[in-house]
Amino acid sequence: MSPKSPEICGKTRGALLLLAYFDPMTTPLEISRRLRQIRKQQSLTLKQVEIRSRGKWKAVVIGSYERGTRSLSISKAKSLCEFYGVPLSALFQSEGIQQVPPSEGALRIDLRNLRGKIPQNDPLIGHLHNLLSFIARRRDDWNGEIMSIRLQDNEVLGLLVQKEQGELRKALEIRDLLFKAQGQA
Repeated sequence: MSPKSPEICGKTRGALLLLAYFDPMTTPLEISRRLRQIRKQQSLTLKQVEIRSRGKWKAVVIGSYERGTRSLSISKAKSLCEFYGVPLSALFQSEGIQQVPPSEGALRIDLRNLRGKIPQNDPLIGHLHNLLSFIARRRDDWNGEIMSIRLQDNEVLGLLVQKEQGELRKALEIRDLLFKAQGQA
């Protein structure tokens, strides 16, 4: 009998084939880092998380999750993501953040004002919210306050709501959805 490599049973071979087609799973340490990254993108300190959550999330507990020294259950992870306003899948995405510089024709949307208007039955707001949610997931951008959208994204939104770019800008201004830097009227 000639020497052979170790025998691979059918189940092991199947598992190896699956690994060849999928990226490795996210490790707990990567999830911990993503939690910290999401919190910092929102410019929150650990103490601010505790205050804003009205004590539901203690600073020491969040810090332990972020350092990876405390186990995070799926239900706790889901609840924490809901608090941050991000999908649970954000914990499993790569850390590379694609910063998108504003370009000519780009709009800066005030997400805080948008969130307050979502309950209104306004098709423009519904389409804008869906588009920005998609863009946030693609960019891995969970800042939650302002989002710049490129001209191409503005054109897609215009098509969805059947408005030309000038009309779209005016509609967003009327709804107070365009970000105004401090000192702008």
